[in-house]
Amino acid sequence: MEDYYDIVIFGYLQAVQEYDENPALSRFQFSTIAWTKMNDCLMKHYAYENKPKRKAPTVNIHAYAKDGLTLDEILPDRRKCLQAQAADRLFVMEVLSCLTETERQMVHLKADGLTCREIAEIFSTTVHGIHGRFRRMRMRLTEMDF
Repeated sequence: MEDYYDIVIFGYLQAVQEYDENPALSRFQFSTIAWTKMNDCLMKHYAYENKPKRKAPTVNIHAYAKDGLTLDEILPDRRKCLQAQAADRLFVMEVLSCLTETERQMVHLKADGLTCREIAEIFSTTVHGIHGRFRRMRMRLTEMDF
């Protein structure tokens, strides 16, 4: 019960602030606004706690599993995967070295999940310009046999 209090108190405080600052809310009962805000905070908390990344299983490298197995016995291909990741990283670094600084920034922004429209806003250009830039980068890398 104490855990929920720590979560919903912020919703209650938001309700107090909004009720005081927004005179249009005076037509509603404060309890209705407070209940809605506290429920919203609780739902956001549940959504945050149930994200797949937060539910990922974790294993201590030095600990043993329940059956007495080590991490290397549980994940025998782990080292191969690390080698493949290192090779991929070197390949990406080699590819990025063939791009200009602006193109590298665009690639990093695209890799971070930004849309072409967002990248165009950052570089003060059009979406078509960004698409063209990426097309020319792909053509240049294809000519270099990447």
